[in-house]
Amino acid sequence: MTFNIQHGLDNDGAYDLQWAIRTIAAIGPDLVGVQELTRNHPAYKCEDQPAKIAQGLSQTTGQMWSYIYKQEWTTAVTDCKGDTPETEGNGFFAPFPISEAGSVAMWNGRNGLKAIARGVPVITTHLQSGLLPENSSDRIRQLGTLLPWTAQQGTPRIFVCDCNANPQTPEYAQLHAMYHDAWTDAVAAGTAKGRMDGITHKSSRIDYVFFDPGTALDLVSMENVETPALIGLEASDHRPQLAVFRVK
Repeated sequence: MTFNIQHGLDNDGAYDLQWAIRTIAAIGPDLVGVQELTRNHPAYKCEDQPAKIAQGLSQTTGQMWSYIYKQEWTTAVTDCKGDTPETEGNGFFAPFPISEAGSVAMWNGRNGLKAIARGVPVITTHLQSGLLPENSSDRIRQLGTLLPWTAQQGTPRIFVCDCNANPQTPEYAQLHAMYHDAWTDAVAAGTAKGRMDGITHKSSRIDYVFFDPGTALDLVSMENVETPALIGLEASDHRPQLAVFRVK
């Protein structure tokens, strides 16, 4: 699963990490890559979001959830008086022990982060935000570092992201040349679920589950999750993307 939690804000701009916690708990993925996680940020109650989400998931599900957090950027703002200035980054959460299995630094403070789930490497990232196509060159520059690195992480392999690029962009073309797009594969196979126009954020599809099946991974289904059916509201300005795979 991949989910940009918008710093804990729901689609109306109200802050509460319970939206993300309740959504992830209701879906129950083996692993979720999360973008726009923060720590020590005064706009978001100075909370250690990775730790608080893992704690909330453990309390909600009765299972012990673990997490990884990889800082993308920091500032000099220390209003929260925490162990670091305010930071934002990417992370993983899972209902079993996980640890960082690798990472790569990209241009402009972004990163790719790897974990292992059910023996399969899973990578998450958050590419440069900004207008389409004005910021396309920024994302292409980041992919120039990220894609060669992901190619070295073995197969089968899953890559999830808020890629900030819709399927008409050159960034998507680079990604799709290397990976299967789980949503388009599921639509073709009749196993796609949820919001069927594919839109994941505002009027665009920019959140993805990509995969390299190798000889050991089959896509079972893919869901563009509508969170009001789960928790009664839009948990973020992004919709979670859930892919179900069978490992041979």
